[in-house]
Amino acid sequence: MVGAWDDVKNFVDSSTTQTAQIVTGQVLLAMRNSDTSAISTTLSNARTVLGSPITAAGPRSYRRSYGAVLDLHLIYELELIHQAVALLPSSTQGQERRRIINELTKTLDTRLESISPTFRFRELVLSMRRTAFSLS
Repeated sequence: MVGAWDDVKNFVDSSTTQTAQIVTGQVLLAMRNSDTSAISTTLSNARTVLGSPITAAGPRSYRRSYGAVLDLHLIYELELIHQAVALLPSSTQGQERRRIINELTKTLDTRLESISPTFRFRELVLSMRRTAFSLS
C-alpha cells in the first residue's frame, strides 16, 4: 500500500460511504501531506465513524465489536507515531531523540501486547505501523 498513494486517494475520493478503510485512508493521506489541520479533522472524523459500531453493539457485545475496537486502536497508534515523529528534534540533539523513540517503542510494545495474539490482528497493527513510519 505504501507505494500506491494515488490509488488510495482515488479510492477515498470516489467513495460515498464512511467505512473503516475509508476513514483510515483519509487519516493516512492527511499524514502523508503533513497537513496538521487535516490530520486533526480526519482523526476526529475517524473516531466518530469507528466508534459508532461499538455504541450500537452495546456494552455486552465486546466480541462483535472487537473489529471496531481494533480500528480505533490503529487510529490512535497512527496519531501516537505522528506526534512522536513531530516532536523529534534535529539530529544534533541525539539524547532527546533517543528518549522520544524509546518512549514510543515502549508504548507501542505495550499496546501490541494488549490485542488478541492472532496473526490476523497483529499483522494488521504491524503493517499499519510500518505505513505510519514510512510517512514520517
